[in-house]
Amino acid sequence: MKRLLIPFVLIFFCNAIFARQNISITAPPSMMDTSITRLAIEDVQRLLKQACDCEVSLNNPDAEVVFVLPDFPEYYSCPPNRFQQAATVPYYPYPAHDFKWTLSQNGNKTSMTLEADCWQGVSFGLYALLQEQLGFRFYHPRESIIPQWEQFPLKAPFTFEGTALFDKKGFHLHTQHPLELTEQLHDGTIENALHDIKEYLDWLVRNGQTYFEFCLLESIDRNAWQHHAKAMTNYGHQRGLIMGIDLSLHMIQQKSFQLYKTAPKSFRGKKKQMIKNLDWLLAGGWDVLNVEFSTAEFVGGNRKKKELLRLHILAWMQENSHAKLMGRKHVVKDEMERLAKEPLVMDSAQKALDKERGILIHTVMFYDMTEPQAPVYENENLRHMFDLLLEEKEVRETWYYPESAYWITFDNSIPMFLLPYLNARLSDIDTCIKYEIPGHITFSSGWEWSYWLFDWSIARWSWQYSRNGENQKRHPLDAVELLFPEERFIYSMQQCLDLQQRMLKDSNLIQWLTAMTVTDELPLGLAQNYMPRPPHFYKDISNNIPLETIEQIRREVLPLLDTFARNSFIIGLGMKINLFPKRYPLIREWMDGVLITGLRAQHRYHTLQFLLDRREAELLKQKFDGSPLLLEAEKVRMDALKIVTERESLYRYPVALLGRKRYSHTAYQYGYLYPVSNLHFWNREERQAEQNKWSPFFMNIWDIAKIVGLKE
Repeated sequence: MKRLLIPFVLIFFCNAIFARQNISITAPPSMMDTSITRLAIEDVQRLLKQACDCEVSLNNPDAEVVFVLPDFPEYYSCPPNRFQQAATVPYYPYPAHDFKWTLSQNGNKTSMTLEADCWQGVSFGLYALLQEQLGFRFYHPRESIIPQWEQFPLKAPFTFEGTALFDKKGFHLHTQHPLELTEQLHDGTIENALHDIKEYLDWLVRNGQTYFEFCLLESIDRNAWQHHAKAMTNYGHQRGLIMGIDLSLHMIQQKSFQLYKTAPKSFRGKKKQMIKNLDWLLAGGWDVLNVEFSTAEFVGGNRKKKELLRLHILAWMQENSHAKLMGRKHVVKDEMERLAKEPLVMDSAQKALDKERGILIHTVMFYDMTEPQAPVYENENLRHMFDLLLEEKEVRETWYYPESAYWITFDNSIPMFLLPYLNARLSDIDTCIKYEIPGHITFSSGWEWSYWLFDWSIARWSWQYSRNGENQKRHPLDAVELLFPEERFIYSMQQCLDLQQRMLKDSNLIQWLTAMTVTDELPLGLAQNYMPRPPHFYKDISNNIPLETIEQIRREVLPLLDTFARNSFIIGLGMKINLFPKRYPLIREWMDGVLITGLRAQHRYHTLQFLLDRREAELLKQKFDGSPLLLEAEKVRMDALKIVTERESLYRYPVALLGRKRYSHTAYQYGYLYPVSNLHFWNREERQAEQNKWSPFFMNIWDIAKIVGLKE
């Protein structure tokens, strides 16, 4: 009998320890009567059920774990947040949304009490607790990690606070490019269009974001789209989001929606057309209009007339709408703009009205706004944008507006996985916090090939979380660490980040890895360097450089390409996927990104060596056979294509949408990853070298006239 008693006691004891605890959310009527909190509570209830495989009820005082939410009195008015309170310029309001959790225990009962000043704080507090403390990971709109636990993992003493580092924080989807949601946002008749959009808006809220925006295109069906717009904005407002839309005054490139067409010859005609379009747009429920006032990049135009039109829009919006007018400032310096005329000299009334608009200060690619070297858009660096940020914040509401990816050959279309984006974005966030910039809106252009990691990291960095009074540290790889706390894997990713930062950015090796575009290969005087470019055109390397330059490139560039490629392979292959079977897909995605970036360097090594050897043979009047080098380049491309094929089978959205030719509302009749599907730019470089052809239209896949706006 005694022998039977011991196992029985152990079984009873183990069952008592691992018995699943029921959870209840105490949700007063004020929480369920408001969509912002009701939708969050219902979503969190579903998520918790998946994690604990237990009952997750509402308002059950007998549950072992109780989430106690605040109860706002009838007709409660949310207080302004500290950003609005500190503002000395006209400011678009958003409620206070900081929060604090406190855990208390009474015997076997655990109470989690949430303090917040508004419904948005309750929503963000619920999701942040799940992601930052309970093991949930909302890293992609279509994928999340749901933990599995038998017992509620938090114990007293425990407090958890979230402090918003920005008031306006969110993402601009650059749907002038054929991205994951471009078609759904422009056509509500597409299957699951609204579902896909809601899925993304849910991701924003789960990650504590307050703002959504996308580029509206001229190719919409205006009669049908207005109903679709209302459905989008209604859902965004139900979730507590500010809903913005990007359009143009009269931008002709890339099908941007225009407030007026070319037909009106007079100011009166332009104003009439603008107001008609503004009235139609704002009926869709948009909160922010981000209006581009340039005709095209590098084209300044008649600034005086544009500023008069902008003042007219501001005056009309003050009387007819609660929406905010914003506008962005590009990285192109004023003195570099073509056809630019003198700006308007404003009187005091015009200056006061002009302060009502806000501004987004834009920077590009993986450069931050204070580093000394950022060779993009014909700039030495982007410090002029930093200076403008500090200047404008004293005049008007100012948001920072950096990129987390760059389509059209810099990375996604090559493709490369560029971890220095993490360093740059965190550095800029810290700079914005230091100088009290109230808004941070990220310019996003695609999530595959691990670019979701950058958006997710940025979203989390827009908050300062603290546990038991100690701030959680923010560092470039903290999102990676959140997914994989294993030291060996973190070490591999840190190695890769350090390698890329040191070689691609600090040594500017990236200038040799980007692909040439039409604007680079135009005749001298017309070419524009949007991206980092080598000091010599490939056409000149192939046909014009002297022997000493050949030797210099061999000595200074080829070893760097080879070293970077070899080290990338060592790091990528050393990630040891077999050690992390549960997270295989994510590690495989990062591994593939690291490897294909190394292959990109290796491919350039062979094509560049081919050009150098052929030019040397020409100068020395020697016979040249470069076929072995091109065969090596082709072999590298085939190895890379194997990675592409595997990645395509794992894309989160249909490969037909992302990586194939198809109809698009944009000026590009294919998905944004179509150039990746066959590594078009890699193959083009081999053929350019082989045939010594350097026309911008050689193997061109773009409809240039449509992109620049010369035809519909």
